[in-house]
Amino acid sequence: MKEMAPSVPIHLASGLEDGSIGTDVTRILDAIEAVDKEALILSDIGSATMNAELAVDMYEGEKTVQFYDGPIVESAFVASVSAGNGMDVAQIVEQLKMA
Repeated sequence: MKEMAPSVPIHLASGLEDGSIGTDVTRILDAIEAVDKEALILSDIGSATMNAELAVDMYEGEKTVQFYDGPIVESAFVASVSAGNGMDVAQIVEQLKMA
């Protein structure tokens, strides 16, 4: 993704602190805090989706944060290229829904 949209920051929040597979709401919230003004969270499976939705619900800051549940690789590709072409988060989510 980085080569196709080099100006688009991508923050990973996957995995647990000990390196094992899973997701942690705190890591997702930390990734939200790392972005400048808006964030799109992508997920495609069970507890990762639940934790992503929980993080969005828990977030109390000023940034625009949206969540999209869909195929992770395809969604990440569409989202990063769309962001690199100047779309905002709401436009990207609409683009993902059409993909």
